[in-house]
Amino acid sequence: MLHVLGSILLLPFKLALLLIELLGRTVALVLGLIFFGIGALMCLVPPLILIGAPLCLLSGIIVVKAL
Repeated sequence: MLHVLGSILLLPFKLALLLIELLGRTVALVLGLIFFGIGALMCLVPPLILIGAPLCLLSGIIVVKAL
């Protein structure tokens, strides 16, 4: 049970590392900043928060990991 919970919690970090490896650091940094802004704009409209919040989370992790 703890292994499954740990896997679920680490999934965004694993996805961010995979994207950085596939895209390269510079492209990952630029795309992360762009998608972070798009996610932040989506968070301003109440129904789109469900899409914008995870997009901001994943983009923020990508930017921090790429630095």
